[in-house]
Amino acid sequence: MLTTLIKLGSQLSHNRGEWDDIIDYPNIQKEKDKNIKLYVAELIFDLDKSDVYLNPSLKEYDEEQSCLAFKNIKIQGGNNKAIYACVESGKLEQVRKTFFGVIDSKGNVPSTGQFQEAITKDFPQFNDTLLGKILPKIFSLSNIFIEKFTIEKESKGQTERLIDEKLLTSSILQSPSSKIILFYTSVLSSDDNINTSTAISKIEGFEEFMKAKFLEKGKKQTSIEVSKKLCYATGTLSSSVTEVNFADRYSLNKMFVKETKNYASFFDKNSFVLNYQVSNNNQLLLSRASKYLLENQKIRIAGIDHCIIPQFLNKEQVDIQYITKGIFQKSELLFDSNSFDNLVTSAEYETDAPFWITFLAFESDGNFFKTINEIKDVSKFHFYKIIDAFNEVNDLFKNNLSDSVDWLSVMTDYGKQHRFNLASIYSIIPIRKDKEKKNEVLSLFKLMFENRKIDPDKLFKHFCDLILCHRYKRYEAFKNVKKYEDKHFDFAIRDSVFKYFALIQALKQLNLLQNMEEIEIVVPELSEDSTNEYQQKINTFFQQMSYRADQKAMFYLGRMLSSVAYIQKDKSKNVLEKVNFSGMDKAQILRLRNSLMEKAKQYKEVSKVIFADSEFNSYFDFNNWNMKPEEAVFFILSGYSFGIVKSSDNK
Repeated sequence: MLTTLIKLGSQLSHNRGEWDDIIDYPNIQKEKDKNIKLYVAELIFDLDKSDVYLNPSLKEYDEEQSCLAFKNIKIQGGNNKAIYACVESGKLEQVRKTFFGVIDSKGNVPSTGQFQEAITKDFPQFNDTLLGKILPKIFSLSNIFIEKFTIEKESKGQTERLIDEKLLTSSILQSPSSKIILFYTSVLSSDDNINTSTAISKIEGFEEFMKAKFLEKGKKQTSIEVSKKLCYATGTLSSSVTEVNFADRYSLNKMFVKETKNYASFFDKNSFVLNYQVSNNNQLLLSRASKYLLENQKIRIAGIDHCIIPQFLNKEQVDIQYITKGIFQKSELLFDSNSFDNLVTSAEYETDAPFWITFLAFESDGNFFKTINEIKDVSKFHFYKIIDAFNEVNDLFKNNLSDSVDWLSVMTDYGKQHRFNLASIYSIIPIRKDKEKKNEVLSLFKLMFENRKIDPDKLFKHFCDLILCHRYKRYEAFKNVKKYEDKHFDFAIRDSVFKYFALIQALKQLNLLQNMEEIEIVVPELSEDSTNEYQQKINTFFQQMSYRADQKAMFYLGRMLSSVAYIQKDKSKNVLEKVNFSGMDKAQILRLRNSLMEKAKQYKEVSKVIFADSEFNSYFDFNNWNMKPEEAVFFILSGYSFGIVKSSDNK
């Protein structure tokens, strides 16, 4: 991984400005889509009038220049002091910390702003600059700032004064289709020859401080020749090799730490400083690559953030930044829950070069970076094979089985149609909300991508858990499952059954199911002597899904169940209550069959179940029944759901 990051970091460094690593750019895509006009507001510290106020004249936001001009520095996590002369909308609290400090946990009122603290503690050489002299004067405006820019709010039984941006900007924003995206601070002080409001970022000492803190670390040169050391990241001798020190806590490089389980977990803790050393230049490249991947190669898999990290052969000279765009697009086809029409399918970024992918699950609040799960070393060949398998199965159900399966309806969630992919799987394997970080869906995907066999019995167990969730409305415990109303329970069964069938067919295509040989999906030719059109549909479905005899027996039991349930459609209770959705063994299966026959006789509708019962008898092995109870439930409900399709006469 480090090799890929350094290569990517090197490619990202071409034509890069010195400020690019620390300047933050707001994500304004939503505002663009809605044609919202964006502005920059000036917060003036007027020392002449002892006042703090917003300039009523707004500047138009320039995507390329505004953040750089006013030095919108990335917010630093952890114990770093606030040093921000410009902040994004929603982060004005950072301005208060920067210039006026914060009340500590003991209730002590600050005596200085955090920017001044940072200079005094770590960069005293800037005390004599204009910046160093002006900060204490700005701090004297603290009470005025609090009075004008904060309101009292109660939180957890305590009253706090918090900044209300909407209240502040309501008087200067004239249109509902406009928005302030940046706030920059400025100062006005005749005593310091600042006769017009001047951005803090332009005050003498500010840029020099920022360069010293962020850009010049490790660059000090001495007249003594420095001996070269081994750089762990590259395995080569380099100068300026030091213990790693990445300022950004939201970084892939934070996996290489000694405190928790991570990539450096086998290092000797006592020798960590000596063992994990990287040259200053490579640390910079690693930081740039991590930032790019987390911003451009992040995708949600099974409800958890993952970073897509490609790996190439060392000898391959490839444009990693270019190719990763194509890998991300392909990943969207598998993992994105949006409707398929919105997904990018262009082959623009295709490459002949071999590559492998790691999907790295992580957790972060911006102050730490913790790995949760890994899907490692997925080859390009297998990655594409999975995409093709899901596409083929989607087309099979949509086109070849359209008479038997209303696939478009099955794949419609909350009014939006989706294409069958791994996002569909996430919604049909119940995950308890207290186990979201380590869940069965991730385990299944890991097996699939790492080309390891999957136990079909586990799939049938997941299916039963899903049906129980729908039956007993356990949606609060399983947040990833789509909700159905009571009256739509039949559709919950149907959708669940056919999505599981699609998953099983995809796994068969990939030859990933245990105890099953690879099966090619073909469209069978129907014989002319088939009994009737409806039975032809059933026979076609049996062949497509590769039904065994015992599975056919359960299918016809499900048809009996459907028929009797229809007979009882106006009753408050029906035969579905006789199904043990946790699993049906041989005795329970036979009791259900007998109950269905009795109900049909009771309603004098035996003719509606007699054929299915005859088929059940011909396929059911009364002497040697070995089907697992969960599998039996699945195939019973496959028969129960079969043929629930929309038709022209709305039957």
